[in-house]
Amino acid sequence: MNAYGRRGFTLVELLVVLVLGTVLLLASYGILTTNTRVYAANSARAQGQQTLRGGIAVLSGELREISPREGDLIDMGAHSVTIRAQRTFGLACAVDYSSSPVKITAFRVGPAFAAGDSVFVFHDNEEDRARDDSWFGGVVTAVASNTDCAGATSQTLSVPFVSSTAAAVPPDSVRIGAPIRGFDEFTLGQYQIDGESYLGRREKGETPDPLVGPLLGSGGVAFRYLDNRGNVTTVDTLVSQIEVTLRYLSEMKNFQSEPISDSVVVRIFPRN
Repeated sequence: MNAYGRRGFTLVELLVVLVLGTVLLLASYGILTTNTRVYAANSARAQGQQTLRGGIAVLSGELREISPREGDLIDMGAHSVTIRAQRTFGLACAVDYSSSPVKITAFRVGPAFAAGDSVFVFHDNEEDRARDDSWFGGVVTAVASNTDCAGATSQTLSVPFVSSTAAAVPPDSVRIGAPIRGFDEFTLGQYQIDGESYLGRREKGETPDPLVGPLLGSGGVAFRYLDNRGNVTTVDTLVSQIEVTLRYLSEMKNFQSEPISDSVVVRIFPRN
């Protein structure tokens, strides 16, 4: 066969192939774009849910340990709550009332006590009566480490706020085994940090530390305080439930061009 008998592709055939190839390419691109948007949206939704779960875990861990009846709930705000949270703990194994100030040797459980710590010491007073029991609070002025509690690691705390109202000799207001609670006062709430809204924690006089976020810019953290009947109360000692609402808003948008958002509402029961 000579060269004139060979037949190539016509212009129409080439155009058809080009059109079909373009259609397939556009379809593949559309599928890829859709899959990318779905993945990004699901990732943003998962991130939001993880943020909300983390925030609830933090708040639950802190608020379940406070006792409103004992004064641990200091300020009840709509978007923040100030609490007194236990950080150190000990059990009295010796009390020296002859010293000035009174010295209590404590078996330490957890972090060490330090001079300047705010603590509460339980006064049992008469053993057969509960009505005269109370917690005395103040600041430790000095600390000495030792092993005076049956050879266990212990500390002797100088506590000028401790006294005895018992008639027994020697005085027995603070009995052996009495709990000693060291605490910090801080505020949990919504803070603007580096232009983003976070659930944060701020110690008194310090700048807030971000814990979980970012959250919705306004109303990302909200609190309600309820009594044992589920009614809103403004009296701290009557609080038996704290309702927490966290809201998340992503910059990512869904297929309806709406920002991806989520929220969670839980009720936390403090220790009473």
